Amino acid sequence: MSNHKLAKAVADMGFYEFRRQLEYKCQLYGTKYIVVDRWFPSSKTCSRCGQVKQSLSLSERVFNCEYCGFSCVRDLNASLNLAMAVSSTVTACGLDNADVARRKQE
Repeated sequence: MSNHKLAKAVADMGFYEFRRQLEYKCQLYGTKYIVVDRWFPSSKTCSRCGQVKQSLSLSERVFNCEYCGFSCVRDLNASLNLAMAVSSTVTACGLDNADVARRKQE
């Protein structure tokens, strides 16, 4: 929120309207719009082994998995988990990783 004009515009518009506009634009441009569950534990889940921590305070900025020993910046770990959540929905629609890699090459 370092851009104060953008932050003010988002605050004035509200997140519901922002989400509605995002859905509209995705439909307009033919883009897939995927919503991950609000309570999905992206920060608490290990992006390497999938183990979920019971508690993770906001002051812990580095995610350390006690199960596999993986260590990563907390926000990066959460973004990796969200990326995998989105890619799993694409896989469920019939595309596997080989198809995705093939399309990237084309």
